[in-house]
Amino acid sequence: MLTTTTKQLKRISLKEGLAGLKEDTNQQLDRYRLSDHAELKNTSKRTGQMLYHTDLIRRIEKLTHKRVWAEDSINDSAVCGFYTQHNGAKKFICAFDKGPLPEFSHITTDERDLPIKEKRGWRTVLTRLMQAQVITWPQVKYGFGDGLDHAASDRWTFNTREARAK
Repeated sequence: MLTTTTKQLKRISLKEGLAGLKEDTNQQLDRYRLSDHAELKNTSKRTGQMLYHTDLIRRIEKLTHKRVWAEDSINDSAVCGFYTQHNGAKKFICAFDKGPLPEFSHITTDERDLPIKEKRGWRTVLTRLMQAQVITWPQVKYGFGDGLDHAASDRWTFNTREARAK
């Protein structure tokens, strides 16, 4: 006959077991979250000064003397993108939504708190244009300001550090 003591067999409730599994899963999912994940979810903080997409396009075309232009997306009528000419061919730079754009990008997450969609901010678009070397920091500062006076400018400052140094 088999006898088991309570020390040998530790039972946990279903609730405790499920909580433990959720915690393990959450720790495994952390690698898919961004370092400033909580900050990027804060839409009210990251909205900043809204800018309509047509105003962004107008300012960029003016700053670049139309060397950079926008076109509507073929696949999604709610999106457009900036393009330039490179070695005689049209080159895509960056996409963004039509309509009002937040100043700084933010994300929406699913039930596991993983990012599922970025609402691209107009400063992120400017960063991509600088990275593509089609606009310069002085042009950005002249046309849009430096953006340092906003509570959500940490990522902007980090992403533009090289352009500011030139």
